[in-house]
Amino acid sequence: MLILKDINKTYGQKHVLKGVDLTVGDGRVCGLLGLNGEGKSTLMKIICGLAFPDSGTVEADGRVISPGDAPLNIGAMIETPAFYGGLSGYDNLELMRKMCPDVPKERIGEVLRVAGIASNAGVKYKSYSQGMKQRLYFAFALLKKPRVLILDEPFSNVDPVSVKLFEDVIKAMAGDGCTVLISGHIIAELKNVCDCAAILDGGVIKAYYDDLGAIDLEKEFLSTVSSSGDVR
Repeated sequence: MLILKDINKTYGQKHVLKGVDLTVGDGRVCGLLGLNGEGKSTLMKIICGLAFPDSGTVEADGRVISPGDAPLNIGAMIETPAFYGGLSGYDNLELMRKMCPDVPKERIGEVLRVAGIASNAGVKYKSYSQGMKQRLYFAFALLKKPRVLILDEPFSNVDPVSVKLFEDVIKAMAGDGCTVLISGHIIAELKNVCDCAAILDGGVIKAYYDDLGAIDLEKEFLSTVSSSGDVR
C-alpha cells in the first residue's frame, strides 16, 4: 500500500505540491495524470526518497519513507536513468545489485528476461536504442522485487510490443499484491493497465476515480484541467 499525507513542496517562489493526499491499495495500479510541470515527477521522487518534501509523510508497504532514504521495498523509473554507456546492460544491473542487500545475482537474469532484453544483455549501453534503454530501466525497477512500483512515463520511446510487455508485467505484479503508481500522457495506454486514477492539478489531487470501467478518462481529464494547468 502507498499512503501520501499532506505532501507539500516548493521550489523558490513556486508551490509545486500543496497538501497532496493519495492512497493506493495493495494490488492496485493507479494512473497519475497531470499536465507538464504539474509536479508528477517531483511527487514520485519524494515517494522514492530522491527529493525532500517541505512537509507531509509517505508510507510505502507499511514503512514511512524519510528524505534521503533508498527504500528497498520500492522500485522506480523516474526521468533519465544513470547507466554507464561503456558497460553492458548486464554489468550496469550488476553494479546496481551490489548496492541492494539481499538481491541475489541470479535476479539480474530474471529481470532481463522479464523486460525482454536478455538477448542484448551483453551489449554496451551506449549502443542501445531508446526502446532498449527503456527496457533496461524497467528491468532495473524490478530488480529488488518491489512491493511498491513507481513508473514515470514508462511507455515513452517504446514500440507497441514493448508497451504490451510492460502492461503484462505490471498487471502480473499487481496480481501478486504489488502497489503501482504510473504516470503518462497517453491516457488510452494508462487506462489499459490502470484500475484507478488521480488527476494532479494546481498542486493538489483534484479528482480521483476508484473504478475506471465506465469512465471516459480523457474527457474527465480535459474537464478538470485547463491549458494553463489551472482548474476550471
